Parts: sequence; structure tokens; C-alpha cells
Amino acid sequence: MIWWCVLVIKKKAIKKSTTTVKANSKFKVVVKSKKQVLANKPFSILNKKITSKPEFGKFDLHIHSKFSPCAVIEPETIVRKAKEAGLRGFAITDHNTIRAWPELTKLAKENDLIFVPGQEIDVTFNGKKLGHLLALFTYDKITSSDIYEVVDEARSQSALLSLPHMFDSGRYFKGIDILMSNGPLSRYVPAVETFNSRVLTSCANDLAKDFAHKHGLLQTAGSDAHMPYEIGNGYVIAKAETELELLREIKLGRVVVNGQLSGIGPRIHTLGAYLNIVKDKMFK
Repeated sequence: MIWWCVLVIKKKAIKKSTTTVKANSKFKVVVKSKKQVLANKPFSILNKKITSKPEFGKFDLHIHSKFSPCAVIEPETIVRKAKEAGLRGFAITDHNTIRAWPELTKLAKENDLIFVPGQEIDVTFNGKKLGHLLALFTYDKITSSDIYEVVDEARSQSALLSLPHMFDSGRYFKGIDILMSNGPLSRYVPAVETFNSRVLTSCANDLAKDFAHKHGLLQTAGSDAHMPYEIGNGYVIAKAETELELLREIKLGRVVVNGQLSGIGPRIHTLGAYLNIVKDKMFK
């Protein structure tokens, strides 16, 4: 996986190299496109410029509560950490359950935060495990596991399906070829999570973004938080004051993805959560 990342990065560097035009016998003029100039600016500057406008907000669209067996975060902690991270809203995407929705719907409203109901679903095909799908902006539990049935249930709720951490080592989604054998991927899963804070290398996110561009897919982003200190590490920036406005902006492609990687620590703590030796109260 590492050698593939290096190869992709090298190819990008070649494509982005500047062109030179001979002006006269003594000088060469370097011509850079507007896109190249923007690409060379630190994203933190662009991010600061966008988020400084009050109508824009940050939304972490991949958070797990204590109702996921691998996470420990209490609902009250999620809201507190979301506010500390400067989020305008967040999505709860517990594994195959919506048990956190009622309490977080109430807490988010009380704290003037936008709550996006979601779930991370284990999907299969002919009984074989394929990986995970994020279902965002859902309004009821998706009960199926077969990939095509999951797609149908999501459509019935006007939900947005997104492929999470699809190029991360050990967490690949194995159903791409199955879906694309029946038409464009966007026909079934219209979005890709192009920033996930839990990936082991930033290259995994770069590959996801390239994949989204190549296949004309929408973009989502999230921390994939399982521990309190991860909340807000990944997010989309959008101009939205309601859940439906946020969905509209994502569908129109008018969001910016950004964040920072969480490192290896959260994965170790997640193992502790599975073993029931790590608790929410252990973290500030």
C-alpha cells in the first residue's frame, strides 16, 4: 500500500509541474495557472478565510457513541466536545444501531447544534462481508445487510450513502466491482468520504479524493471518532443552518473537506473499548 501511495504522489507531482516559456535568449518565464497558485497556498489560510465567515460552519459527519461496541463516548460528551471543537453540527454513525439518536437529538437542539442522524452499516453480498457504508440523513434504522437492499432502504429514506475510509489499510471496501458491474457507482453510492481522521496515512485520503473526482462522486468527511478527543478532527465546511441545507450543499458539491489525522493512539484505545477496559470518564 505504501509503495502505491508513493507512486501516486510522484505522478501528481509530475502533472503539477510548472511549464516554462522561452521569452528571449536570456530569460525564461514561468507560467502558473490560477489553480496551481491556489494549490501552493497552505490550506490553513484558505480554511481560515472560509470559516471566518459566520454563515459557514464545520460539520463532523462520522462520530461513534458508546452504543458502538468499539466506542466509549457518552452523548453529553459528544455535544461538549463538538462545541469545544467549534463544530456547527455533527452526525452520529454508530455501527448498525440508532440507539443514540433520541438523546442526541434533544441535546443538540438545546446546544444550538445541527444533528445529522446516521449509521455505519456492515454490508454483505451473497453472505460475504464487503465492508462498511455510511448512511447519512437517515430517519429510521436500516435493517438490511445485503448491499443492494441497503441501497434500496437508503433511497426510501432519501438518505445519502457514502463510502468511508475506502483506501485505509485493513478497512477497504470490497464491493466496488460488484456495484460497478451494474452501472456507474454513483447510481448506488453517490458519495465518498474523502477525509477520515483515522486512516493510517494521508495517502489513503488522497486516493479517496482522486477516486471521487474520477467517478464524479460527492464528498463527505469526518473524524470517525470513537474516543472523545477525536471529535472534530475531520469535517466538511459548508454554508448551512439546517440539516436539509447541509444535505443540499453536499449534493451540489459546495463543501470543503479538511481535518487532521488522529494517529495510532485512538486505535489502541478502541481495542481497550472492545475489552471493556477503556471508559469515557478516562478522557477530559
